[in-house]
Amino acid sequence: MNKRSKRNILLTLGTLLLGACASAPPAPDAPLQLKLDSQLAAPQRAVLPGLNSDFTLGSSDGFLQYRAGYRVQPGQLFESGTSTVAAPSQQVALQTLGQNADVRLSELAGAPLRLGISYEQRSEWQLAGEAQNAQQAVNLGWAPPIAAFDLKWSNSTAPAAPLDCALEGTMQMPLPAEALALNLRGRSCRVVLPDASVAGLDARTWSAALEWGAQARRSQLRLQAIDPVPVAGAGTSDPAAGYELGLMRKHDLGPWSAQTQFAWRRAPDAQNPALAEGWSSDASLRRQLRGVGLSAGLASGVNPAWFLPDAAQRSNQLNLGLDLSRWAGGLLPGMTPETGLFYSHTRSIGTEESFYDDMLQWKFSLLLGGRE
Repeated sequence: MNKRSKRNILLTLGTLLLGACASAPPAPDAPLQLKLDSQLAAPQRAVLPGLNSDFTLGSSDGFLQYRAGYRVQPGQLFESGTSTVAAPSQQVALQTLGQNADVRLSELAGAPLRLGISYEQRSEWQLAGEAQNAQQAVNLGWAPPIAAFDLKWSNSTAPAAPLDCALEGTMQMPLPAEALALNLRGRSCRVVLPDASVAGLDARTWSAALEWGAQARRSQLRLQAIDPVPVAGAGTSDPAAGYELGLMRKHDLGPWSAQTQFAWRRAPDAQNPALAEGWSSDASLRRQLRGVGLSAGLASGVNPAWFLPDAAQRSNQLNLGLDLSRWAGGLLPGMTPETGLFYSHTRSIGTEESFYDDMLQWKFSLLLGGRE
């Protein structure tokens, strides 16, 4: 870690601390919140803890709400999981500094316009030096009685796989029948895969979802199409669109909470018939026992890039969780802690070259000032 990296850390921490100390006492309509978070992975995954901090000024129903956050976490150099890695990682640590401002504008047709502006800078410390990337986004929302509209523009120098969407629009419209709603969504994206097996492709996505039932017993039927489009001059073939038909059911009954999802997916032009069409399922169950929350989840046929021919392998996942947030809240009155122990297991399926990965994490966060 060079002197510039150390100087960046000191300046960032100093800015956050001075901003928190120099702020005037918050008014009733502008609460102040401070959140500290620490994450410690299992010894075989990471030997160093992470640090999160959040600073909030203002309220969601006021004219302006400002949030800033700072996060440091250990890099892949300290991880030694069971996944196959071609060469040792050079990543020492990751630093993230983010800011967000939400502005509540004047009302139009009975609903105010909401404008959100966010910026996040991420620094990756490597043995050979430091690499930086940034993400910025603008969000415009409007929710009159007839429907709720949301439009988002974003730009990132480190896009997330498999779809990096620069433009996204959604509309949520209640239907005449009770507890029935229609959600429409469209995105303009760029296809991004970590192994660079697919390059030079954009993608247009459309989806329509019908939701019904009360909030505690909610169901959703969704139809989605993802159409990859070659970038001009890239010389990439043009695959047909992929389609997904999915059903989701959420059911809350007292201390029990269950959610199940099933999806049938058709990938275009897949050379492997096993990947051309397939089912994906995800089921989770949660039980609250006084101050302790127990959770378990099982997913089958996970394939984030299912819409591309032979672009990614499928996997099965098992997740277990022990949530101690309520118990910790009884020990720390006036605060909102979030803590627990979580385990995940991933194994590939349907390919000759298989892999598996296990991870155990303990998480802890503390919110001062309560929730809005």
